[in-house]
Amino acid sequence: MMARIRRRRALSPVIATIILSAVVIAIGGAIWSYASGASTVIANDYVNGTMDLKNEIVERFIVEHATNTSDGSNMSIWIYNYGDVDMIVDVYANATHVNSSTYSFCSNLTNPISSGSLVEIEIHFSPGALEPGDTVAVKVHSRRQNNAYYKYYV
Repeated sequence: MMARIRRRRALSPVIATIILSAVVIAIGGAIWSYASGASTVIANDYVNGTMDLKNEIVERFIVEHATNTSDGSNMSIWIYNYGDVDMIVDVYANATHVNSSTYSFCSNLTNPISSGSLVEIEIHFSPGALEPGDTVAVKVHSRRQNNAYYKYYV
């Protein structure tokens, strides 16, 4: 009878060691899986952020010219994209009359301006809003946070 008890006691440390090893391997696998996934996400975010920054740097544009209609109701602004990437811009025009009253207008573009193209953007004012001697400050703001400024004298 004593021999049987000793055999059972001898199996207990072996089973405990196997169970403990399985638990350690399972926890280690879970930690490795989490760390591997987290590092992949961090690496992808870093690459995407770097590419966005590169596109922001190579984005180049200028307000080439501006003009208005004779009745002062419309203003045309030509934007030239001489950068390497397509862009979407918002155009802000702030007209200051000779008597110091100010009017602000905004034009949101949804179509991208392709690289190497010249685009005309029209801003509509109320009839007679622009008068000779007025000053119009134009700001072109890209979605990548770059700006171009232009001052137009009516």
